[in-house]
Amino acid sequence: MPDQEERVGARIASNRKLAGYTQNGLAAEAHVSLGAIRKVERGERLPTHGLLIAVARALRVPVEELTGQPYKGERPSDRRMHAPVQGIRTAVRRHDLPVDWYAAPRPVNELAGDVRTAAGHRAAARYSMLGAVLPGLLEELTAGVHLTTGKRQQAHARLLASTYYMAHGLAYRLGYSDLVGQLEDRMRWAAGLSRDPLMRALAEWTRSYSFDMFGDYEGGLRVLGSARAELESEAPEGGSERITLLGSLHLRESTFASLARDHEGAEHHIDEARKLSERVPGGRDRLHYHMTFGPANVAVHDVAASVELKRPEEAVRKAKGLRFPVDMARTRQGHHHVAVARAYVDLDRREGALKHLRRARSVAPELTRFHPTARETARLLTHKYRRSTEELRSMTTWFGVQP
Repeated sequence: MPDQEERVGARIASNRKLAGYTQNGLAAEAHVSLGAIRKVERGERLPTHGLLIAVARALRVPVEELTGQPYKGERPSDRRMHAPVQGIRTAVRRHDLPVDWYAAPRPVNELAGDVRTAAGHRAAARYSMLGAVLPGLLEELTAGVHLTTGKRQQAHARLLASTYYMAHGLAYRLGYSDLVGQLEDRMRWAAGLSRDPLMRALAEWTRSYSFDMFGDYEGGLRVLGSARAELESEAPEGGSERITLLGSLHLRESTFASLARDHEGAEHHIDEARKLSERVPGGRDRLHYHMTFGPANVAVHDVAASVELKRPEEAVRKAKGLRFPVDMARTRQGHHHVAVARAYVDLDRREGALKHLRRARSVAPELTRFHPTARETARLLTHKYRRSTEELRSMTTWFGVQP
């Protein structure tokens, strides 16, 4: 199999040859253009999410085989990022076992404090610190769910669903696709026990990631639309928290529509989210149930939709007018700058792409280092511009990739 640190294009070429395809044959089988295959394999174009999904399906390999995830790296900090995964797997595997071996969990208010601390690590993209606390929290909260009843069980279940959500984000960011699906199932189980319609909506929002990973955008839109309809019927009131969940579902739907190249659908969901954002108290983005929602986050998703819809000039224009609130989650800022860097690459504007990679690294270094698009952007820039700047060479070295 291809070496882990090969660029995506080289990995596609290696797997294509192993499967016995010519470039023309793979393009026909994957229903993508021959030019796109050629340019991606030569390292002259960033592969889109849709192309990766289509090629992986045609070659009958996981997408991670093409992206090289999980990126293990050789630095101690990289090992710290991956170290908690085994503990998370254990907690997920044992979720329904008897817990007579477990001493009484701490009071639920103490556990809630630890969950809030973990949520702070997640929002700030401090993934190594987040990972360090997740296995123990999952274990203790699972015990709490099994050892209590009634309102106390619901409180433990709500905290457990929240912790599964954070573990899901870590597993997804590191590229453990099998664990991602398991965590989605466990989160839905805990959310159901919580009897909280907003937590159930968050669980369905999270579930959509598996559909995204396999390019099933129609299925993902059905999941999200159903969750939104259920929330509207079960929680007709709910103030700012309800608005946040409904708006977040619309924004996620805009992402799926843009990935499916549905321009009208993407614009519709952005517009619906924008209308909801006008009802956010104070006109400022608010954080509820791990979801940040308000005018700024709607604008961020509007930029991302333009990138996915192959409108890089529009994305860059919109990004220039965007100003983040001081308390905007660093995860959201990091994802935004990676998306804008990709738009600049599509426009063949090296300095703009490098500037936004630099900003992504500054605001969310652990997210950026393990982000497939960010890594491939740095690699492509170095490969494409042979007279690379020292800063660009340094950036590529920081990612731990070769051009």
